[in-house]
Amino acid sequence: MKRLMKIGALFLVVITLSSVQLSGFASEAGAIFLTIYPGARPNGMGTAFVGLADDALATYYNQGGMAFINSTNFYLMHANWLPGLYDDMYYDIISFVNPVEGWGTIGGNVIYLTTGETEATDSEGNPLGRFRTFDVSFALSYATKMSPVLGLGVGAKFIYSFLAPPEIVWKAIGLRGGTGMSWAVDVGALYHTPIKGLNLGASLQNIGPSISYAESGNEDPLPRTLRLGIAYKLFNSEMNKLNFLVDLTKIIVNWSGNFREENEDTWKSIGMEYTYYNLLTGRIGYFRDSAGSRIGLTYGGGIELKNLKFDIGVDDKLYEFPTANYRFSLSYSF
Repeated sequence: MKRLMKIGALFLVVITLSSVQLSGFASEAGAIFLTIYPGARPNGMGTAFVGLADDALATYYNQGGMAFINSTNFYLMHANWLPGLYDDMYYDIISFVNPVEGWGTIGGNVIYLTTGETEATDSEGNPLGRFRTFDVSFALSYATKMSPVLGLGVGAKFIYSFLAPPEIVWKAIGLRGGTGMSWAVDVGALYHTPIKGLNLGASLQNIGPSISYAESGNEDPLPRTLRLGIAYKLFNSEMNKLNFLVDLTKIIVNWSGNFREENEDTWKSIGMEYTYYNLLTGRIGYFRDSAGSRIGLTYGGGIELKNLKFDIGVDDKLYEFPTANYRFSLSYSF
């Protein structure tokens, strides 16, 4: 896809595409791609997953959940992200967890988002080049059981954003830039309460230095994110499994002190997952982000054949514009 634009506005437009694609209040942060929910399974449940965190996606949602994973798990997800806006914007994640007896659980993930190909022109329409904007993060995680019912985890990530080639940015605004780098730390905890089947989860993400895209010195803070979650396993037999989940997610950039405003800026997620004979799974959820005008139902399902799982999650009902927002994932455990 080609997006022709005046070179004087190029840098502004690219930054806008990168950092204001989710919700208004979050636009104060940079590297906002870190807040896009990965995984077909969580998205089918309204993005609720912090209190469950029982597969390789724990490396993103809650590292504390890794401590209770007893098998190696590899996970792949691909999504044609918001095709109603851009037909070549893609979002992908690769993740894994691996328990090490007597030591704990290690894991990691790679997240990649591209907003597609751009062809830049100057004010007279002369072509200056084509490039592909992208964001990527590389993360490593570790978790261990502090007790039979409490798991704690930590993760570290490297973040790289490529908004535009430096030579095009120089011609556009007379500054060197176009790329940004940073690093961050995540921490998470998962607690199995005395109530059978009830888990409490919490994670704090993207704790690190701000990111800058130009030599002007202007910096954008990372989207520090607090997640709180509850998961309740109502049934957990070989024939029937039923999970209920509730999550609250708050991006902590600038605290206004107004509880009502902060509550509106908090993302609320409710989800349910039913599995029949460890073979077929159905999911439904509700997601509410009042500030970003993302409100509605999500749904999905999956099929499991021995240790191989295929899932799909759909959240196209959240948006005010038509889009077919599907996430497809494949995972393997051994």
